[in-house]
Amino acid sequence: MELLPGAEIAGVSPALYIRKYRTLVIADTHIGYEDELASRGIFIPRFQLRRVVDLLEKLLSDYPVSRLVVAGDLKHSFDKIGVSERRELMRFFSYLAPKVEEVIVVRGNHDNYLPLLKKKFEFVFREYVVLGEYLIIHGHKQIPENVGSEWEYLILGHEHPSIVLRDSVGRLGKFSCFIVGEVSSLSKTFVVLPATGAYQTGSKITLSKETYISPVLRENASIPDLRPVIVDEEVGVFELPPLKDLSEYLY
Repeated sequence: MELLPGAEIAGVSPALYIRKYRTLVIADTHIGYEDELASRGIFIPRFQLRRVVDLLEKLLSDYPVSRLVVAGDLKHSFDKIGVSERRELMRFFSYLAPKVEEVIVVRGNHDNYLPLLKKKFEFVFREYVVLGEYLIIHGHKQIPENVGSEWEYLILGHEHPSIVLRDSVGRLGKFSCFIVGEVSSLSKTFVVLPATGAYQTGSKITLSKETYISPVLRENASIPDLRPVIVDEEVGVFELPPLKDLSEYLY
């Protein structure tokens, strides 16, 4: 399904594929999340990295990809790169090295100290990326003022969007989703990517502006006009009406 002109959901996944640039865009992998919980005495199965690699393995075999862009929060720890986290990040970059020509990481709010790995691995680390008509940011800050106005479409992460729906008898379902909307002040379309991380199950999208964590959505979008697009291994890809038409089904 095409969410932006020339940019489609890659299979049934949280990734966006930009055909003209042979570019795959993912966000919010949060590699090292298990270490953060372990430091607080909470132990969960370690498969965050495996999920990311399994996803990329499938998508790289299904699509001609020369570039991977991570739209922020590749890693999880704020204040360091832990031993296990470093090891997993090294495995991530080692896996990609022979498979794509370029890896670009857009700085997210969790990506502190990531440039330390540039001593061993070749990847680009930027505040934002412009690929022709597409601007890619993380989304924890406003759209950069120095980016210019040539871009037409905005791609971001950070929000970890999911939608919780109920039916007439009260049954609930929670689904990761893309969000399609418009930067009202600029009349330009944006897409918010679901989180790629296995444990980042999503922030519930609602009709209340205050529940959104990205200032791009809180301050620049008409929330009732946001359009969720569910992506789920069981349900598949399913485009929903704007939120204003879903009010009785939202939980």
